[in-house]
Amino acid sequence: MVTDEELQAARRPRDVVDVAGSWIAGALATHGFHWLARTRTVQRQAGSLLHQIALHPSSYNRTDRLVSVSTYVGVRDPAFRRWRLAHPHLVAPPRDHDFVCGHLLGYASGRANGYLYGDAQDGDIDLTEPAERAKRLKRFVAMLEEGVLPWFTEASDPDLIVNSRAGDYTNNPVALMEWLAYQDRIDLVHSYAERYQARHPGTEQRWTHGAAAATAGRMSPHGGDTAAAMGWCATILTANPTGSG
Repeated sequence: MVTDEELQAARRPRDVVDVAGSWIAGALATHGFHWLARTRTVQRQAGSLLHQIALHPSSYNRTDRLVSVSTYVGVRDPAFRRWRLAHPHLVAPPRDHDFVCGHLLGYASGRANGYLYGDAQDGDIDLTEPAERAKRLKRFVAMLEEGVLPWFTEASDPDLIVNSRAGDYTNNPVALMEWLAYQDRIDLVHSYAERYQARHPGTEQRWTHGAAAATAGRMSPHGGDTAAAMGWCATILTANPTGSG
């Protein structure tokens, strides 16, 4: 495990981030996490899933002036990627990915039971001052254990994710809906579709446009319109149920 002295001695921003990532992974080793230096990701295997905490250094970082890191949390499923590639007519492009859900870690930094959820900035780490790094990382790890590990539990369970912070804040709800279909949970595809529509009033026309495209046999609408893509996805998946089995 990286020592506090090594953490304090690093100077170049890239070195600080790499040492900090290794330090975090060491602190979370009892939970099964390890550090992937190439992708700057703290990761663990959880059954067939990958739980990831990604560190993204700021483009403004400068040696001895600023070292700031933003963090992201996500779940991936390699078998889901294979299912998507095997069913190109049922999924929205791009098809070659294993992403289930994810978002800025700060949004996952609280718990539902008695705790308020965090804001985006709660996942940022300021590592500029060498003498403060260990203290700030210890605080960050405590937040991970209290808020983010329960987030992973919810985000890995089809029955829980539909009504979870992970489901509400994921930056790709279409992928999550497809993962529910892959899990052979068309009932939850319906539930997640209803929750998404309730949380995004004013998108009904765009949803209907996407659903109509699916009914007509056209491909998923492009152009970054998530509501239209969700309408297409919900329609195509419920009309063609085909789970992982």
